[in-house]
Amino acid sequence: MTPLDTSTASEVARLQALQQLHWVDAPPDATLDQLVELAAWTFNVPMVTLSLYDDAQVVHKAHVGLMSEALAQPVALGLHEVVSKGFMVVADARASTATATHPWVTGPMGVRFAASVALTTADGHNVGAFSIMDAHVRELTDNEARMLTAMARLAMDHMALQTSARQLASLNAELEQAHGWLLESVAQDALTQVANRRALMSFIDKTLALAKREKQPLSVLLIDIRHFKRINEGYGDTVGDKVLREVASRLAQCSRGSELVGRMSGDEFMAVLYPCSQEQAKLAAVRYAAAGSGVPVVLGAHGGHAVSVQLVTGISTVEHTEHSTPDELYRLAALDLDAGKGAVSPS
Repeated sequence: MTPLDTSTASEVARLQALQQLHWVDAPPDATLDQLVELAAWTFNVPMVTLSLYDDAQVVHKAHVGLMSEALAQPVALGLHEVVSKGFMVVADARASTATATHPWVTGPMGVRFAASVALTTADGHNVGAFSIMDAHVRELTDNEARMLTAMARLAMDHMALQTSARQLASLNAELEQAHGWLLESVAQDALTQVANRRALMSFIDKTLALAKREKQPLSVLLIDIRHFKRINEGYGDTVGDKVLREVASRLAQCSRGSELVGRMSGDEFMAVLYPCSQEQAKLAAVRYAAAGSGVPVVLGAHGGHAVSVQLVTGISTVEHTEHSTPDELYRLAALDLDAGKGAVSPS
């Protein structure tokens, strides 16, 4: 009743196959429980076990008629024969040197007859056994041998399929997470970490449909940093990028729950406002302009030098009765923005 020799190459490969199955520590399985109960009824035996052979223990994944002390035995009945040959049949366990001294035979279970078929992986490793046992001496017929083999294959197929299902579920969860990251990266402006042009235009398109259904107005607010080119030319692109990030952060913090803020390109930002009438959009424009330019941007790397920022806005609004597209709304807001730039006195 010595344990298996884990130093041999074949045993190392067998244990690796068992590990890849991920069933040693798996919770109880209703299908395996039903299968051992079916075996007990089919073969008219009081004891059935479906076991996995780990390097340090025998793990009974499903069983019928086994006493608690029997489940704690470190070596299964006929372990070596099942692992090496793939099967074991003992008509009288007391008369076999391989089983005569096993506690299941000498103890209160009083096993006399035992028949086991290996649980074999697709690559040929015997990782466990499907075993039926009786307290009486008996023979295993050819028909019973075929049925027991079929049940062992069913059990192995079920475990392999469950392993694949768990792996697929894990892979699917990873893919969903990666997809979320991908969507976020596609919809996010790399420099400012707010929504990018694609996300903004897609949001307008979806919100236009919602506005029609809910019969509410939709407004688009364009926000531009006045004379941003002078900032880049005077301080360099690094400072210009810092200003863009700071303005984007201020605009995002200023936005409300139903508003989406993003960067269209360069120093041009957009806020999609819904539901929002033209008058409400004008108030929102004041709010956004104040948030973005109320305080100079301090450049810590330049000795605390502050860069003043002035924002100009443009608005376009569509009523639910009007037909419009994201491009048209953007174009009208851009025209209003250009008019606003002309209205601001040069500085």
